[in-house]
Amino acid sequence: MTEIFNEKTIGSIECLGKKFPSEEARRDFYLEILAERLKDPTFRGIEGFPVGSDEAILALSDPPYYTACPNPFIKDFIEFYGKPIIEASKYDVTPFSLDVVEGKNDPLYAVPSYHTKVPPKAIQNYLLHYTKPGDLVLDAFCGTGMTGVAAANCANPGRDLTDRFSVYEKGARRAILVDLSPAAAFIASIMNSPLDEHLSSGVSGVLGEFIKKEILPLYTFKSGNAVDHFDYAVFSDWGECANCGGSFLLYDVIIDTKKPCILSEYPCPHCGAIIKSESAKKSFEAVFDPWINDTTRLAKTSMVLISKKVGNRAIRTKPTELDVRHYEEVGSRVVSLVPAKLEYTHMTHERNNLPEYWGITHIHHFYTRRNYYSLARIAGIKDAQLRRAALFCALTIMENNATRRNRFYIDKRRPNGSPIGPLSNTLYVPTLQTETNIGRKMLQVLESLQKVHSSWPKTRSIVSNQSATNLAQIPDASIDFIFTDPPFGGNINYSEQNILYEWWLGIKTNNQAEAITNSVQKKRIQEYTHLLTLVFSEYARVLKPGRYIVVEFHNSSNTVWHAIQHALEKSGLIVANVALLDKIQTTLHQDHKAAAVNKDLAITAYKPIESLIRSCVLNSQISQSVWDFVKEHLKHIPIIKERDGLINYISERDPRVLFDRMVGWFIRQNVYVPLSHQEFRAGLVEKFLERDGMIFLPDQAKEYDKRRASVSTAPQMELFVSDERSAIEWLTNFLKSNPSTYQEIYPEFTAQLGAGWKKHESKPELQRLLEDNFIEFDGFGECPSPIHIYLSSIFKDMRGLDKSNPSLLHKAKNRWYVPDFNKAQDLEKKREKSLLKEFETYKTFTGRKIKESRLEVLRAGFRAAWAAKDYKTIIGIANKLPEDTLQEDEKLLTLYDLALTRAADGI
Repeated sequence: MTEIFNEKTIGSIECLGKKFPSEEARRDFYLEILAERLKDPTFRGIEGFPVGSDEAILALSDPPYYTACPNPFIKDFIEFYGKPIIEASKYDVTPFSLDVVEGKNDPLYAVPSYHTKVPPKAIQNYLLHYTKPGDLVLDAFCGTGMTGVAAANCANPGRDLTDRFSVYEKGARRAILVDLSPAAAFIASIMNSPLDEHLSSGVSGVLGEFIKKEILPLYTFKSGNAVDHFDYAVFSDWGECANCGGSFLLYDVIIDTKKPCILSEYPCPHCGAIIKSESAKKSFEAVFDPWINDTTRLAKTSMVLISKKVGNRAIRTKPTELDVRHYEEVGSRVVSLVPAKLEYTHMTHERNNLPEYWGITHIHHFYTRRNYYSLARIAGIKDAQLRRAALFCALTIMENNATRRNRFYIDKRRPNGSPIGPLSNTLYVPTLQTETNIGRKMLQVLESLQKVHSSWPKTRSIVSNQSATNLAQIPDASIDFIFTDPPFGGNINYSEQNILYEWWLGIKTNNQAEAITNSVQKKRIQEYTHLLTLVFSEYARVLKPGRYIVVEFHNSSNTVWHAIQHALEKSGLIVANVALLDKIQTTLHQDHKAAAVNKDLAITAYKPIESLIRSCVLNSQISQSVWDFVKEHLKHIPIIKERDGLINYISERDPRVLFDRMVGWFIRQNVYVPLSHQEFRAGLVEKFLERDGMIFLPDQAKEYDKRRASVSTAPQMELFVSDERSAIEWLTNFLKSNPSTYQEIYPEFTAQLGAGWKKHESKPELQRLLEDNFIEFDGFGECPSPIHIYLSSIFKDMRGLDKSNPSLLHKAKNRWYVPDFNKAQDLEKKREKSLLKEFETYKTFTGRKIKESRLEVLRAGFRAAWAAKDYKTIIGIANKLPEDTLQEDEKLLTLYDLALTRAADGI
């Protein structure tokens, strides 16, 4: 399809098949349609509709490509650019198996500041692999729109990317970008359209001249006999001694210039008492605030330093009385945007209690008076396009530079001190605060935009500001690929932190459907999981059958990890691979915190084809449907994963994981599979091929064998023992290669039961695990083959001996080994009976909570109750379990969810 975005032809442009004499005419045409839609209460009732007036929404929007509300033109975009569904057999893309390692030094990535971003080149890896030019790509947690940037720049991906792929097609993909945050959606709209002339014209353009004339003069200081513009000023809090009551400027006492560092404790300059910074009192003052027409109690601060860079050297001076008077004069001017009082939120009132400990009660208290006034001037620009461009520049510097959160830091790397930006993911205001010259920073943004002009997207994405829980504008099965980076639990409270962005836009987040955990919003892990399930259900609905979704995951919480997996599976999507997505650079927080996660995971899942669903639901031969599922699922799993020259074990090809995926899939289809794990394993061996403990289709096995022949070391399965099931798996692997006595097994097994054990899971006795799952040779009859093979390979004097040799039998006696299929089946039935017997004790439990339990007992009992349609038992037991037990086990959570649904429907 010919590129038509922003392309002028004989005095006209085209947009979604319509011709207009100019871009302004295009905007006016669609703004009129949008204005009519805003009058419809049903339209305003769409989930996640932002909080803001019609005027504010229309002023910010650039329709049809971007609306500061749910975008009513998405369907038109899809009809114009979408492709018909092709048969799944014709979409023969193999799963992407490489770990992605891409740094954050992409110039486009560096332009906007936001809480989290994924480098566009990282996303391009997936786009080049899974899509073709013109394909529709969706990201409903788009943030600053890096998925759209990646999609557009697939037109020219560069050698560093294309060298990784043997097969790929250059050409822009079409992105549909959605975000709940008005700030994120606005930034994404600028990043995903040809660079606006106000931005591309740089410091000499209309916007540059406005900044130089209206904003820069606000940041002047006395430099000798002249007046000059500074880069930044430093403000310091005042402290108060709890011992003598004296107050003092903290800048004068907390800095050790010899080490150099900021002291964690220091003497009171009045009485000498030692004060610890973590518990130090702030000094407050009551001041009249003309902007809110009221007296406020604020933490007392003073300007202590002014810095200007001359060449490569920073010139630091103490502010003069003239400098202070200039600051106070600017801070007393009338502002067009009267500051609002902060709403009660987790970040402002519960986590930090900003009103109590900082005196921060209104939005402008996060800014110096001068910076708030500067931003108010920018937000008050009348021309809509110029205002959009100016707001984009302001928001790109907002997170790191514009607020009082910007820290002034002193250490060995910064002996003279320098700004280092805010403490991420908090609204913390430091003791030493940097006031950045906003005018100078905005001019720097304009200069950087000129430098990246050539790599800026040439095509347009379509951007919508709404919740991802309901994407009704997107038709079923219309999307070719999804890349998404959803919020993870309580990592970042986006809507609360975005008050510093959204205030200037005049529109704020409607956080009712925000997928986070948050005490004030009354969202626990259950509510978070429910919201994510709605999102992934929408993803599953709009994705074409057989196509893929990649979910970036960044969290150290097991509960959140299970919530993501549960939401994916409940939506009908099937997980196929988990790989590394390394953005290389770490944050200061990740460098200093041992538990901080500095690498992300990319979870790949796919939407099953229609024929698989029909086979599952309609096929009377359940066993055949099982193998249909396995065959289809294996097609979507990587064949080879390599890292550092070694072939990695692919856990998704493990028979146990395949069994769990299969059972989970059929449970979701409301079909009971009367197939034990041992029977399933026997069927795998019969119908498919096994290599190094992994299951392959015949053609996949050939490809694996070819690569495996060039590597001497077999891939090793990584196994972490955290519950009874993983303990059995560890014992199985150990005894397969080392049939051993109890005394030999005990120390090895005990070493595995470390800190990773699940909190509410009772630790099993080794003897019981061995008796329920393995066989001990009693010394009578022939030596079992596994033990015979092991002893013959380990001990020279055992080689060549007959299985009935007395010396061999003596050595083999009391060794435990992994049984063959028939004996394993008998053991499995015996163990299942024992588990269900123990489950009866849970059913008769009369206390409030079952504090410690066996997951294997719960899983067996839930499975049996579900098969018997005894949903009451599942719900009753679940209500007696600690929250972590249920939330951290996707098998229990799945059956509990289904039981609730079936019980509510009266099934």
